[in-house]
Amino acid sequence: MQMSFFFLTTAGLSKKLELNKLDEFIMMMAALCHDLGHDGFTNGYHVNAFTKRSILSNDISVQETYHVSKMFEILSQPNCNFTENFTKEEFKVFRMRTIGLILATDMAKHMDDMSQLKALLETEEIS
Repeated sequence: MQMSFFFLTTAGLSKKLELNKLDEFIMMMAALCHDLGHDGFTNGYHVNAFTKRSILSNDISVQETYHVSKMFEILSQPNCNFTENFTKEEFKVFRMRTIGLILATDMAKHMDDMSQLKALLETEEIS
């Protein structure tokens, strides 16, 4: 979470990407919840052991899928639902981007994600 805050503020990511307050909030929530309910096992373990988590995620980003689902399970409780005052569009954006950010923490996809980011940054430098 500290790194996300650093990137948003000190490193100027928020300004560079022209993020609004909802975008910044989404990034911080994703950072806060990216390991929510982690059980200490790897995705590979869950897939090979055919655990409930692997079944529910169809073996795709098992832990990350669980973290996202746990976050929205908590948010569905009336005393925890700070999104109830969001517009439909704000909630849609919040949900879509939070899911995307947390799923992006799957290390099996890290190299591909980094290659895409590097290509994007190189294109940005040329523009």
